Parts: sequence; C-alpha cells; structure tokens
Amino acid sequence: MKLTQKQLKILTKQLGREPRNVAEIAKQCAAGCPQVIITKPILVKGDSFGIFPTTFWLTCSELNYRIGRLEGEGMVQKVQKKIKSDQKLADKLKQAHQNYAKQRVELADQQLLARLKEENEGQFNVLKRSGVGGIMDFGGIKCLHTHYAHYLVDSINPVGQIVDDLLQDRFGTLDSKDCSSKCIGEEE
Repeated sequence: MKLTQKQLKILTKQLGREPRNVAEIAKQCAAGCPQVIITKPILVKGDSFGIFPTTFWLTCSELNYRIGRLEGEGMVQKVQKKIKSDQKLADKLKQAHQNYAKQRVELADQQLLARLKEENEGQFNVLKRSGVGGIMDFGGIKCLHTHYAHYLVDSINPVGQIVDDLLQDRFGTLDSKDCSSKCIGEEE
C-alpha cells in the first residue's frame, strides 16, 4: 500500500522516524490520523532480510503516552496477574496470540516466507509461532501497547480490552483535538 504524503508526514511525526514495512493503516482516530498500522512481517534490507514480529503497531502519540503511564504504574504485572487468575481470560489471550500469529503469516510474502524457512528456520519459527509482539509464551504479556493495537484491530484480545477499560477510567474519552495536535501539530 502506498501512503499519501500527509499520512507519511503524520506517521513520521508519530514514530519519530520514517515508517518502514507498512502494509496498511488499520485504524484512524476521529481526526483522521493513523492510530494503528499493520507492518509486513518480513523486513527486507538490501540483500538481507529478517522478521518484524510486531504486526499491529500503535502509532497514536496520545495513546502511547497514556499507555506508557499505565505501564509505569506496574499495570503489565497487574493485568498479567488478572489474566492468570481467570481461565476464560487466559483462554481468550491464547486465542488472541494464535490469531496474531496467523494474521502475521497471512501477511507475509510467500516467496520470502519460503526463503526464510530455508535460510533461517529459527526466525521462521518465531514468525510463525510467536504471538502478540513476538512473545512465545501465550500466557504472557510483553507490553500493553502491542496488545492494545491488536485489540483496536481484532477485539478478541482481552489484554487490549482491559487496557481500553483502564484508559476510559483513568483518562476518559480520547479528545480528537488533543490527540491530533500531537500528530499533526498546531501549524496545520
């Protein structure tokens, strides 16, 4: 997918660098700014290539800030404890990780995927079998940002649902004006 110049400018501002390996913008905020991008799972650099395990990438500056605050308060561990103490949530998380892995493989260029399997079976296995954010333990949580990005695209993710509830309780509804001013800037 070709990004428009405006989308590229916004993503560059959000990420602090030019985006790489973008397959598409999966979700936009009410102001029309990218919130989540989908990245291609195999990153080609000249003659070499490797895996890019984060498929759903949260780009929204305000959401990243808010979730960073939650993580800074130890919320990863608290959410992990909640998931482990509830079998239904644990089962949903396992399904979310499996969906993530399946979606990642489906996004891969099949020729590159075959080449990766032949040349680097370890990376191939990580790409094919790891879950949200490249995690191998399907009962685990690496970071809240990746789970929330996945949730915004695939609502099965229970960690993302918990994060959404925490965001609503702590910060209220995301105001598109405040959000877009960080992504677009005051000058536009």
